[in-house]
Amino acid sequence: MKQRIYRNYFWVALTTILIVSFVFIFSYNRTIHDQKEEGMREEAEFISALLEKQGDADVAFQAAAGKTDFRITLIAENGMVLYDNKVKDVSGMENHAKRPEILKASKNGEGSSSRISSTIQSETYYYARKLSDGRYLRLSSKGLSIWSGFVQVLPALTGIALFVIFITFLIAHFLTRNIVEAINGIDLENPMEHLVFPELGVLQKRLGFQNRKIQTQMQNMKEQEYKLTAITENMNEGLIMLDADRKIQYMNQSCQDLFEVSGSKFIGQTISGFCDSIPMQEVVESALKGNVHTAMQELDHKKVQYFGNPILENQKIQGIIILVLDITERERTERMRKEFSANVSHELKTPLTSISGFAELMENHLVAPEDVPEFAAKIHRESERLLTLVNDIIKVSQLDDKEVYYGKENIDLLSFAKEVCDRLEPMAQSRNVTVELSGDAVLYLASRQLMNDLFYNLIENGIKYNKPNGKLWVTVSEKKGHPCISVKDTGIGVPMKYQSRIFERFFRVDKSHSKQTGGTGLGLSIVKHVVEYYGGYIEIHSKMEEGTEIVVHL
Repeated sequence: MKQRIYRNYFWVALTTILIVSFVFIFSYNRTIHDQKEEGMREEAEFISALLEKQGDADVAFQAAAGKTDFRITLIAENGMVLYDNKVKDVSGMENHAKRPEILKASKNGEGSSSRISSTIQSETYYYARKLSDGRYLRLSSKGLSIWSGFVQVLPALTGIALFVIFITFLIAHFLTRNIVEAINGIDLENPMEHLVFPELGVLQKRLGFQNRKIQTQMQNMKEQEYKLTAITENMNEGLIMLDADRKIQYMNQSCQDLFEVSGSKFIGQTISGFCDSIPMQEVVESALKGNVHTAMQELDHKKVQYFGNPILENQKIQGIIILVLDITERERTERMRKEFSANVSHELKTPLTSISGFAELMENHLVAPEDVPEFAAKIHRESERLLTLVNDIIKVSQLDDKEVYYGKENIDLLSFAKEVCDRLEPMAQSRNVTVELSGDAVLYLASRQLMNDLFYNLIENGIKYNKPNGKLWVTVSEKKGHPCISVKDTGIGVPMKYQSRIFERFFRVDKSHSKQTGGTGLGLSIVKHVVEYYGGYIEIHSKMEEGTEIVVHL
């Protein structure tokens, strides 16, 4: 901007100097012309007066002509030159009757003109006066050409031009500095806060409008970025964004947690520096070719699945989005589903096989009449076992469905626990297990049916897996405002490696012992589902051959 201002000021100054110079030269020449014409007029009056007074006019005329600087010519009435003080022999001079100044003088008594003289070959000023005797007195003087005038005033004009250019550059410098300082002094955050120059008001208004527009756009971008960040950072799935050069541009928290790394140190690095596994590279290479690809990989104790998707713009790949899913739980659930299906089939098949076998023997009269009651009793027991198994399966399925509603009422958990202990007393006596109940009366808003399933399965489990002459302690208390139920036995205990699995469906630590104790293998699974239904959690403390304590927090 400074150079442009300097350049513009220079051309303005130069143009001004040229215009002023030409005007000055023309004015100067005109002034010289007027001065010469006035001088010739005065000289002509003097010579005319001298001619009129002298007796010998020609002698007087020649005497006057010899003393003046002007060229004096005496012309006859018919235009012939009678005398010229600059020409010795006038006989060869042409007739002057048609000269402009002579024609004007013949009409008006005097006349003037200027032209290139045919005699001296330069621009000449002429003044003619008509004498009383009819002759014409003409005075002439060599004039200055424009170039001559320019040459004469050139030194002065050069000095003036240099001075003007210096002053112009000085003014341009200070003006530019003031303008630049004024512009630089504008507060871009609040451009309208201080109006520097009225002329900059429009600029400052536009800056203010642009600021508001940019702020609005930035706010919208921040909101969009915040929303996008909130979505990606709260995703359960891992998300990785790569550019076209395979460099990581973004990695959300779920992905960092999944790989147990800090994603910030991998930003800007290639994906191979983060994960160089074959499945990951397959996904990346396929996505770079414009294809959607998926692959799976084992990570320590986890199993993940990759989904690669190309980012296209104008049919050109700009980057890749990789979605990382932790399918460990899904695989575990699928495995459990298969195990559950197999266990259900097995558990249902066992009593049905017994029932079918006993019934077939009776139908074919292969059972002695006196043994029929025994066989009928066996069929009845297997039917009850089958019915119990079906009911337990239904309970687990219902508890899996979180939307199933169970009625609620205030239940005194200590009294409820006593009712269940009383119902299981015959079982405890048959196994020589002493059951002791203690604790405080704790009111809890819950379903009677679910609380019955909870207490019954916990206490029954403690009796079944206890030692002969063992003990079972059932305690009901309140901790931090929530009910706490503890069932502790002196049984066989649970190995540490199985303690996390005893709440799985149909899981048995010792299958041979389980056949002796009976049961469906769904008791503790029902307990877990009930506790989860009410948002609680379970603790287990067990030592082999010393006993097990299960603590339920509701």
